[in-house]
Amino acid sequence: MKNLIIVFTILCFFASCKKDNKKTTQSNNNTPTEVENANDNKEELEIDDTLVVPDEISEFLKNKMPSYEIVPREKWLSEEYLEGMSKSLRPLYKDDILIEGDFNGDGEDDFATFLIDKKGKMKLYAFHKTSSGYKKYELKIGETSGFLGAGLDVEEPGFVYGGNKEVGLEYNGINYNIYEKTGTTFYYDSGRYRKVLTND
Repeated sequence: MKNLIIVFTILCFFASCKKDNKKTTQSNNNTPTEVENANDNKEELEIDDTLVVPDEISEFLKNKMPSYEIVPREKWLSEEYLEGMSKSLRPLYKDDILIEGDFNGDGEDDFATFLIDKKGKMKLYAFHKTSSGYKKYELKIGETSGFLGAGLDVEEPGFVYGGNKEVGLEYNGINYNIYEKTGTTFYYDSGRYRKVLTND
C-alpha cells in the first residue's frame, strides 16, 4: 500500500511538470502575438490628421484668392504646445482649420477657414455658397503673430450665452477659439456677421 502511494505521488509530480511545461511553451508561443498586439495599439495612437479640402472649395480659393492659402499646420500650433498634451487630447488640425455649415440659412453648404497671405498675415473668413461660387466675409479676430493658436467649430442653432448676453441662433454659427484663452461665436444676422464672447 505504501509503495502504491509513492508511485501515485511520483506520477502526479510528473503530470504536474508536463502541464507547467505546456503552459510555458504556450506562453512563449504567445509572445509574438502579444508583441504584434502592442504594435497594433501603437499604430492606433497614430491619428491621420491630413486636411482634405473639397475640390469645389480648393478650386474657388485657388482661382479667387490666389495670394492666400489655408494656414498650414506649421503656422497653426507650435510643436511645443502639442507635445505638452497627450495624443488623445490634442486638437486636430484637419478638424479645426476649416469647417462647413449653413451659416446664412439658405440650405447651402458654406464654409469658414483661416487664410494666410504671402506676408504671413492670418485672417478668418466665412464663405457663403452662391449660384456662381462663394461670397466672402472677413471675420475680425484681432492680430495674430507667429502661430495662429486658434481653432474653429460649428455652433448648432439654438441659444448661445456670452457674459450677460443671450443670443438665439437661427442657423449654424462659427465658433472661434483661441486655445486656453477665449471663445467667440460669429453668427450671420441681417446681412452681416455679429459676434458674442462665449468664454474666457
